[in-house]
Amino acid sequence: MRVGVLSDLPRATLFFSCLALFLLSGLCLPQASLAMQIEVDGRAYIALPTVGNHFGMGGHWHEVDKVYRLSSRQTTVDFTKNSRFTQINRMPVYLGFSTVELEGQLYIAVTDYQHVLQPILTPQVFEDKPEIQRVVIDVGHGGKDNGARNDAYGLLEKDLNLDVAIRLKRLLEKSGFQVKLTRTKDVFIPLEKRSEIANRFGADFFISLHFNSAASSEPSGFEVFALTPQNQPSTKNPRPTAQAAERFPGNNNDPWNMLAAYHVERALVQGLGGPDRGVKRARFSVLKYLDCPGVLVELGFLSHTETAKKLRSTDFRQLIAESLCQGVLIYRARLQRIQ
Repeated sequence: MRVGVLSDLPRATLFFSCLALFLLSGLCLPQASLAMQIEVDGRAYIALPTVGNHFGMGGHWHEVDKVYRLSSRQTTVDFTKNSRFTQINRMPVYLGFSTVELEGQLYIAVTDYQHVLQPILTPQVFEDKPEIQRVVIDVGHGGKDNGARNDAYGLLEKDLNLDVAIRLKRLLEKSGFQVKLTRTKDVFIPLEKRSEIANRFGADFFISLHFNSAASSEPSGFEVFALTPQNQPSTKNPRPTAQAAERFPGNNNDPWNMLAAYHVERALVQGLGGPDRGVKRARFSVLKYLDCPGVLVELGFLSHTETAKKLRSTDFRQLIAESLCQGVLIYRARLQRIQ
């Protein structure tokens, strides 16, 4: 790992480093503050106290120096040392790059300030705020594609997705949304067609419904994925892959993808009780070519016995739909509060 303090770099490099920070996130600081910025392997990082100042938050080490906490009266953000794991109001949200510790100071990548913190904490800094009236619910799998399954309890992911989608559609329509499903019966829809359906409908928001499975029966809980920003690694990858350099149409809505993912995940956990697996990033095909903000949700593990038992209940599936609806409503309300 190559680390350099930006204020110790040659003057030309310093100028362009500061200019790059300004263009990325409005973080170009006065000369005296440049020691709070460093470069690691060619990537700009900024000290968390400086980040806190931008959000009006104080900062201190917490839990025996393993966690650095930024906090205000209503918000806490916990950063784990040398890790991509962070918690915003106790909800896991994964960074693109690990934090970096240098001489007792913790730093985050400027791109994570831009793509994670700003969309959730200060979305008003972004232009082209979307409206949300038309919603497309992508019903995962279908037809020849069963998705995950639990034979012991007679569960197929494709059937559960459709059941929850129909319930969610009814709830959203009662709340005044225009709603379209990518499928209304057990048919196979190619992945590339799903975003096309949303784009033709003129969707303002896209939510793809799925259930998880694992080789072990231990994993459980809910998670929401937003499209990975350009030049960043997806959550499952430790570093950017060759595909990371490509920018997709869905990246035009990066701030709103993250804001929606945060509120949908939070509503799921509040409504269903967790476990909270957090907000993650992936370059899923159904998200890459959207003209509107979108998320993909994993609504539980069919391989987890207790979850599978609950999913046999219509009441529990209705609760999932109600929690998803609440997440969309809160996302809409947050957009409406932006001036």
